[in-house]
Amino acid sequence: MPLPQPNRNQIAVGMAIAAAVAVVGGLAWGFGRQLVLARQMGLEEQRLEQLVATEQARHDALVAQSEYAGTDEYVEHWARAEARMVKPGEVAVVVVSEEAEEPTAEAQPTPAPEPTGASLWVKLQELFRGLAGR
Repeated sequence: MPLPQPNRNQIAVGMAIAAAVAVVGGLAWGFGRQLVLARQMGLEEQRLEQLVATEQARHDALVAQSEYAGTDEYVEHWARAEARMVKPGEVAVVVVSEEAEEPTAEAQPTPAPEPTGASLWVKLQELFRGLAGR
């Protein structure tokens, strides 16, 4: 029994359905890609907002430190603590501890290594002579 031959209307309907499925599939695929990109952009936005907040806090701290550095209080603190300056009529007292007088193992210079026997050139000559004699 031979297969029935579809008529033109059936072929046209089949082609229209295939085209509609292809279009809907393409749209669904594109929509899915857009959703993935939107999610990635949302995550990147959150990361950047956190980064901006961190940098803003750092900026605020630097501005506060800069403002403090311009005050007389900071200048006096720096002069006394860092530069070890005193006001006229004051006496600077330097506390010397006993521990500071004893040199530590880190502060002691390390002795230079003593030569051990023959120099490198002599050892190389002996090595080559030994190889040549084989």
